Amino acid sequence: MKKAAAVLAVMVLSGCNSGTYDKAMEQGKLALADGEFDKAQASFELALDEKPKDGEAKRLYENVSDYNEVKKDIEEADWEDALTKAKSLLKEEDLAANMKEALEEYVKTASDNEKQSDAVAKKLEEIQQTIGAGDYGDAQKSINELKQDQEMEAVLARFSEEVNKIETSINERIQQQKAAETVAEKERELAASSVSKKDKYLQKLYTIETEVTDLYYASENGTTAEMKEAAAAMYKKWDDALNEIYGVLKVQLSSGEMSQLREKQRQWIKYRDRTAKAESEAYAGGSFETVQYVRTQADLTRERCYELINIYMQ
Repeated sequence: MKKAAAVLAVMVLSGCNSGTYDKAMEQGKLALADGEFDKAQASFELALDEKPKDGEAKRLYENVSDYNEVKKDIEEADWEDALTKAKSLLKEEDLAANMKEALEEYVKTASDNEKQSDAVAKKLEEIQQTIGAGDYGDAQKSINELKQDQEMEAVLARFSEEVNKIETSINERIQQQKAAETVAEKERELAASSVSKKDKYLQKLYTIETEVTDLYYASENGTTAEMKEAAAAMYKKWDDALNEIYGVLKVQLSSGEMSQLREKQRQWIKYRDRTAKAESEAYAGGSFETVQYVRTQADLTRERCYELINIYMQ
């Protein structure tokens, strides 16, 4: 008698589970047809809870779940992940027609935005190179044109922090250049001065050498945070000196000589960044990678300061 009762209880429970499963599947399919993908995902998840090994429920749940991930990536402007997931999901057989149509639209949206993002990133890199070459006016013009491009407006919002940093850098360097040119002009008028411009700037470099001694030590022997801070400070001192020297040379050199130097400076910037990357790769993944990259930039910028003075300055 007890055995019969137990069998009856199992049958009753099985019937309840089957009813819950059927209802969840029905609601999930209706929601899927209506484009209510969040609701469909919840329903198919409930069906899977009732029948974890059910192939149809698993397939439908995974499809809707993957779709909702693509939708989230689109909303968060994660174009690369959205493209990868959407293209993979589109390979699935028996995909709901409305889901397939939405995914194809997401692929187009993500692809277009990814191309625009790449275009903006490339433009910003070119502007950085222009800044490095000392063409601050051209850099300022380029950044303004980019900001006024209505087609890039939505994508450019993702680069707002980088754009702000570039604009700040341009303005600071323009001010530095103007100050250097003003000083150079005044000093040029003081013909009675017995010390040449070249000697003065070499003396400035010697002073900087003394100032960065402690920074060199900290960049090798401090904590990770101290090493990064010291390397960045060291690089800034030499980079500021290089910009000041460059500003003086723009006054001293003829337009033809300056044009040639400008091109050489562009090539040097590429060499500097390429070498810094190569040097830092020995520490890839480690906390010292960034430190080594910035230190190499600082060392090469220091060398460039001496080169410009000794080769071009009068």
